[in-house]
Amino acid sequence: MKNSTADHSPSLTTKFVQMTVELQSSGIDLRNEIEAQLQSYGEPLRWAITSVEGITAHIEAVVTVVDPQPL
Repeated sequence: MKNSTADHSPSLTTKFVQMTVELQSSGIDLRNEIEAQLQSYGEPLRWAITSVEGITAHIEAVVTVVDPQPL
């Protein structure tokens, strides 16, 4: 016998994200800004500043995304 609640549970997938942020005066401010922006893509697993050009930091991240289960 199948458990019907297990059939409707959402699944998690990972997503690669590239974005840029403007550098802040404080390292804590920068970290908070990066993490806040990443939340719009999903739950961050890891992220890194991969390069800096002037006042722009380039970020690469992996986030988890909840895929809704079809009805």
